Amino acid sequence: MASYLNTNEIRVSLKQLVKQYVEECETCQELPDEFISLIKHNFLAKYVYYNKQKKQIEIGIDESESPDTYPEIKVYKIPVNKAAKWLDKSFRDQQSDLEFYGRLLNRNEIFNSSDVILMSR
Repeated sequence: MASYLNTNEIRVSLKQLVKQYVEECETCQELPDEFISLIKHNFLAKYVYYNKQKKQIEIGIDESESPDTYPEIKVYKIPVNKAAKWLDKSFRDQQSDLEFYGRLLNRNEIFNSSDVILMSR
């Protein structure tokens, strides 16, 4: 069975998924692999790390001007309990981004009985 979702429905479903990732992170004290993939995708991050002591996600983003120079990695630190809000602000609605989100949703238990199919606006 397939689930047909438009952009807004994908956004709402992704919010639920991120809440689930945050809960899992707080419980297991580590970031789920899919959560790391989502963060890297949305922020074009070079690395993502969970600081257990400070309960924050550290995201390393290359901010160098030229690809020919040594990377200038700027680290952003987000409290894990605010990650959902931060990720919501980074939501992208280009076709390739929506397809990526659909693949994440397809791998999740919420949608395990169906395939998420993107509907055009």
